[in-house]
Amino acid sequence: MKKFITTSLIIVAALFTKAMAQDCSFYFPTKVGTTVVTTYYDKKGKETSKLYQKVLDYKEGTNYQEVKVQNRTEAKNSEDVPDSLLIHEFTLRCEDGKFEVNWDSYMNSDIMNAYQGMDIEISTNEMFIPSNLKAGQTLPDASATVTVRNSGIKLVSITINVTNRKVEKFEKVTTSAGTFDCVKITADTDTKVLFKKVHTSSAQWMAPGVGVVKTENYDKKGKLESSSVITEIIE
Repeated sequence: MKKFITTSLIIVAALFTKAMAQDCSFYFPTKVGTTVVTTYYDKKGKETSKLYQKVLDYKEGTNYQEVKVQNRTEAKNSEDVPDSLLIHEFTLRCEDGKFEVNWDSYMNSDIMNAYQGMDIEISTNEMFIPSNLKAGQTLPDASATVTVRNSGIKLVSITINVTNRKVEKFEKVTTSAGTFDCVKITADTDTKVLFKKVHTSSAQWMAPGVGVVKTENYDKKGKLESSSVITEIIE
């Protein structure tokens, strides 16, 4: 009888652990080897680059899920861009029902490209998407500081503030990769470097188990600056 009870407790504990992990709305694939291909466009709709995001590893515990992802960018006119900027790895994690957002999409590409080949250190506070979203819901603000160094010498600090994050609505988005059930999240981003300030706004359509399906970025006048869309998922 004791052996039966012990075995039963182990089974219950395992089921509880899996239920806790699944409480997260995880906005990325978790199957190792899956590659998500995203194509980026300029304001005229001309392709500027492709991003290949491959799942390298997946872990889950009592209250979290985590994937290790490799980013590989194929940029137009990228001959002078160091490989270190075209390929890098990062981790996506959902813990206690909060999915941590990758900051890459909130970095102003024009500003960051000016510091190619230099040492870049990024310090952020938590930006996340909670589970059980509702239309009209307001999400917490977030901020980041980017420190740029060249040969160990600090050149500049860049501050990024993401505000007015809001769950606009839920809708289906169809791309060449398929049709996805998405949540549309909008936000304002203010980037400051030296005495220059840049204000932009954005919309992201995100699908659980897939990631960022579509993005649109606007300048301070509300004109489209760039966009992206998932064009292929390779499993």
